[in-house]
Amino acid sequence: MNFKSYSFTHPGHLRTLNEDSFYINDEKNLWIVCDGMGGHEEGNFASRLITDIFENFPLEGSFDNKIEMINKQIKIIHNLLLNKVEKMGGNITIGSTLMLLHIEDEKGVCIHTGDTRCYSLQNNTLRTITKDHAIEINDFYGSRRYLTSAISAPGKLFVETTIFTVYDDDIFLICTDGLYDYVSNKIIKEAMSQDNKEESLFKLKLSVLATSAEDNITAVIIENK
Repeated sequence: MNFKSYSFTHPGHLRTLNEDSFYINDEKNLWIVCDGMGGHEEGNFASRLITDIFENFPLEGSFDNKIEMINKQIKIIHNLLLNKVEKMGGNITIGSTLMLLHIEDEKGVCIHTGDTRCYSLQNNTLRTITKDHAIEINDFYGSRRYLTSAISAPGKLFVETTIFTVYDDDIFLICTDGLYDYVSNKIIKEAMSQDNKEESLFKLKLSVLATSAEDNITAVIIENK
């Protein structure tokens, strides 16, 4: 299989800083999207630290060995960020969600923590491969999503590994909540179904920017060429 990816990122209409980060490498069949947390430069630092490290990460050995090494690297990054938080006083957040997709032959793996998602379109059926590590809560500030796990977030880190079979016609989308919170599954499916995936991505971008788009937005579409 020979995959090609298409990507875009945008700060949205409300925020001046884009704390999202992504890394794509079609030769390695490795695609990553991160949603930084912390405001100001902290979330930006965390998400870019992850993508920068994986940009130089050697994907070697068997499929299972790659998964093991990726998970070890994620724990190292988690501890690096926790140490940075501790040195800065411990009252700040420097964290990030992570969605990593890797494909080798007919096997795919999503390694993720947080609420950044991976969708697949298979036989005209849209589904989410991963489950959000988040819950909806209602408090003084109203209804909002609360992350139950993320890199360098308070509490125990939970990194989920999801292995699945990849078919020739599968199309994948990895994206931050800044996309799926503002557009419906119907729009996502219609966009991913278009033959020209550059147009697919452009449709998604136009659709989300036609809303209030109060969050940063990042999306990567991957197809088998």
